[in-house]
Amino acid sequence: MKPFLFCATTNAFQIEGGRHLGNRSDSIWDEFTKRKFYIPPPHKPEREINSIEIASDFYHQYKIDAKICQYLKLDALVYCLDWTRIFPNDATQINMDGVQFYVNVFESFLKCGVKIIPILYHWDTPLWAQKLGGWENRSCVKWFQKYATTIFKYLGKYCDIWFTSDENSSLTTFGYLDDYFPPERKNPTAFVKAVHHLALASATCKEAFIKAKNKGYINKQAMIGVGHDWSPPLPYPHDSPKARQAVIAYNAWYLGLYFDPYFLGKYPQIFYDFIKNNSIKFHISQKDLDYLKKYPMDLIGWNYYRPFYVSEYDYLLKQAKKPSEKSPTGKFQIVYPLQNVKYTNWKWTIDPSQIRPGLNFLHQKYGKNIPIFILENGLGLFDKKDKGLILDKKRIQYLHDHLREVLQAYQAKENVIGYSLWTYCDIFSPSAGYRKNYGLVHVNFRSPHRTRLPKLSYIWYKNVIANGGQDLSFNYKKLTKNLKILLHNWKNIISKT
Repeated sequence: MKPFLFCATTNAFQIEGGRHLGNRSDSIWDEFTKRKFYIPPPHKPEREINSIEIASDFYHQYKIDAKICQYLKLDALVYCLDWTRIFPNDATQINMDGVQFYVNVFESFLKCGVKIIPILYHWDTPLWAQKLGGWENRSCVKWFQKYATTIFKYLGKYCDIWFTSDENSSLTTFGYLDDYFPPERKNPTAFVKAVHHLALASATCKEAFIKAKNKGYINKQAMIGVGHDWSPPLPYPHDSPKARQAVIAYNAWYLGLYFDPYFLGKYPQIFYDFIKNNSIKFHISQKDLDYLKKYPMDLIGWNYYRPFYVSEYDYLLKQAKKPSEKSPTGKFQIVYPLQNVKYTNWKWTIDPSQIRPGLNFLHQKYGKNIPIFILENGLGLFDKKDKGLILDKKRIQYLHDHLREVLQAYQAKENVIGYSLWTYCDIFSPSAGYRKNYGLVHVNFRSPHRTRLPKLSYIWYKNVIANGGQDLSFNYKKLTKNLKILLHNWKNIISKT
């Protein structure tokens, strides 16, 4: 068996900062956070939309971050790159300052024994591209291919695992069927076009990836995949035949729509029904389907946070944690039962038991030979300090329970190759600004220097990596003692050359 990869994942617009440095221009998330900027009053359960001008300041502090990841002994940092930093003005002019920035990042991490696993795109379309129609414009597929080709040329030698994009379902659902995310289209036709063009863009990346291998830019054994935030469905009520039918419809919409074209070269019927029922004038040609089939992805990136409880569209749940979410297809709804379900502060279910069934389902549907990488898994908290310490015990318990399931699958040879937690350090959250903490490393957003300090979970994950995942146990008293020792030596650790 190949060694299991212990990683952490993060994303440019949520961590990087330096938004107008190095000849960079705005993305749709820059424009959105400027226009919708809002800091709610303290203790109000409202959405914070804060500035990403500095964020966690990775732009200036990546060398320190490389040392922190080195001390943690990460195998790799999964990093969603910034398209706008490479092509800030149009699809033709490469910004070599942006290229050099990422060369410096990759080399700094590699020097510290940590590889970068790149994701090319995570929601942040360049503003210039959006003004020309963004993912509704088929030309965006070629623009993205030019970006991918450029990245492969200059950064291809640094890594053997790649991803074209991540969480396209969230982008298209919240940005094209809704206005919660940019580009705030709230338009079924825009949604359909974006879904298809994103799939085509990944296929063009695969084509460019093969060409880059032939030119010697990328290792012949390298793989490229796509990431998706599929939440495995559970029928509710569990003994309801109608709920089981709703689960089938849910999987067609939230799994098949975002993986079938990438791995099988086709779309589920529910997508064509949606086009027809909404009188959308958009045709998916056989030529496009043949192209998708010709250039499938090599591996699956799966973002697992929680399962969903799924009911028939008209089912009435009398006691709920929060309102149900009706499917745009009219065939199912996601419900939030109040009884016998654990939730986070953000009312996300907590249940690691669906990881292994989910892995099995993915392998049955897309092939047992396709490797699966757990690309994101983590817990958002309101982290609290205790005498200068961040004792994020709930996060440790959450990560422990989920990683245990993943490692059991690996040991059973279920073709899962790695686990990457969300996230390395505290970042900007699209749903909660800087209120929602996910990191192993605390970032002081009130400090102009964005100082970093390890949390208790950092110590735990370091121990897990050190023993190769053989022992996930934790003793809070011992972990706290080791955290105090680490904090005492922290300045020396991050200042080492």
